[in-house]
Amino acid sequence: MILLDDNFATIVNAVREGRVIYENIKKFIRYLLSCNMGEVLTMFLSSLFYLKSPLLPIQILFINLATDGLPALALGLDPPERDIMKSPPREKKAGIFSDGLGERIIVRGTLIGICTILSFITGMYYNFSLEACRTITLATLVMSQLFHVFECRSLKKSIFQINIFTNLYLFFAVAISIIMLLSIIYLPFFQIVFHTIYLDGPKWLIIIFYSGIISLLNSVYLLIKK
Repeated sequence: MILLDDNFATIVNAVREGRVIYENIKKFIRYLLSCNMGEVLTMFLSSLFYLKSPLLPIQILFINLATDGLPALALGLDPPERDIMKSPPREKKAGIFSDGLGERIIVRGTLIGICTILSFITGMYYNFSLEACRTITLATLVMSQLFHVFECRSLKKSIFQINIFTNLYLFFAVAISIIMLLSIIYLPFFQIVFHTIYLDGPKWLIIIFYSGIISLLNSVYLLIKK
């Protein structure tokens, strides 16, 4: 290690910066892998149970555009947690998926996939049209991922303990993604392109329930655990 000045506090700042970069890489990986696993599992489960395709190719492309772009990049710019320097140094052989990260990715991705396909099945149960069911599924998958991006900001804290305004890049990225989602649902031109239909209040209740229930239960669990 070579210091470019005569201040040994530079070493502390360098270690802190290294930890921030490493943690943000883990957040980025956690978010993308969980969400992509949820998308794959949604399509897999529909085939497994001989359901009609819950999403069209153009809709899957939109989901990737709305969730894997700006929110993921903004997550990489997340500010450090206050106690980042209180954590002990990680072991030399510790991999990127250590400290339970791999398990969290698998569990969260699985739950996203299950809840998304359940939203499709719920729509079919209420005899909604196929287009309506697919629109509900699309919105559920997008909103699940947007809820999850805030969870990825911390391994220890729940959504209720995280100030969303400490990362304005992420806040505006999520806002843009939601505007994009509403645009393809309510603007006639995009409805034709993405094969979506207008959703009323009861249908949004299905979406909010299935997309938010996982984040809610996880946040309650973290609060109780603490």
